[in-house]
Amino acid sequence: MSEHKSGIAADLSAVRSFGANLRADVNGHLSVENDQILRTFLDTPSFGTHTASPDIQAAAILYHQKLIKLLELMDVFVHNATVMSQAAEEVATAYAQADTLSGAQVQATFAAAKAKVEAALWATQHDPKTGRAA
Repeated sequence: MSEHKSGIAADLSAVRSFGANLRADVNGHLSVENDQILRTFLDTPSFGTHTASPDIQAAAILYHQKLIKLLELMDVFVHNATVMSQAAEEVATAYAQADTLSGAQVQATFAAAKAKVEAALWATQHDPKTGRAA
């Protein structure tokens, strides 16, 4: 809550915009570039695999292990960014639904209170036995 105790305010359009922009970045750049990097490394011949030098072979093996970890990390990054963009949309939708539901509950509470006040007012203006106006 704020210092004025006005509750929590969320800018739903900003949350939706964040999610949409992140999704656009993932689809337009990250996924495309990730695929391009993967194709580049798959199509490029490996260095040092046909050498007699054990040091070069060890370096080539280490290089490929690190490259695989890097590509796996990039896949996780793309996946997580996609999940985050979807989560932003779901959060905005859930927040809007909560606002709608709480607004409906407030209206229902006001309607029930109004009915009680009207019933009490009616009771003060009418005979309790006959119901006729007093």
